[in-house]
Amino acid sequence: MVNGSYASIVAWLAPYYQRMGWSSTDSGSLLAALATSQAIAALAIPVLASSRLDRRPSIGLSLGLQLLGFCGLAFRPELNPAFWAIVLGIGMGGAFSLFMVVALDHLENPVDAGALSAFMQGGGFLIAGSFPWIIAVLGERAGGLSFGWLVHAGAIGLVAILACRFRPAGYARALRRSP
Repeated sequence: MVNGSYASIVAWLAPYYQRMGWSSTDSGSLLAALATSQAIAALAIPVLASSRLDRRPSIGLSLGLQLLGFCGLAFRPELNPAFWAIVLGIGMGGAFSLFMVVALDHLENPVDAGALSAFMQGGGFLIAGSFPWIIAVLGERAGGLSFGWLVHAGAIGLVAILACRFRPAGYARALRRSP
């Protein structure tokens, strides 16, 4: 679901603003701002979060920024669009990299950690690829992309609930295997 947000934004942010009268250049600049902030956050946020094994506060911040950005796009898209793009980029970059780190936190064996990471990437990108289509269908039926941005906000809420269960103290117990 985290990558689904990225796929939808890349597919629909520029057309969303073009429908409001923006030029291709100006709407493309929003994507550039998003991508730049996302790349910086993907590198910086895990470093900032590295002092604690419990990544939930940093994940919560990253998800909260995405929630703010999607709600901004849905309810007040004309109010500083570059701000919404940058906030979304920071949230998406932070969440993506932190979830990869959390996956590695769960497993001590590098082979198992690599397998989990590969599963997350492979399965995650297959799911993420469907989000732009889902948002397009919903947008067509709802009369615009605002509803799709709210669907992403709801998905972020679901991910936040799941992320609350990432208690480092419980990793070993949760991953104990039967012989």
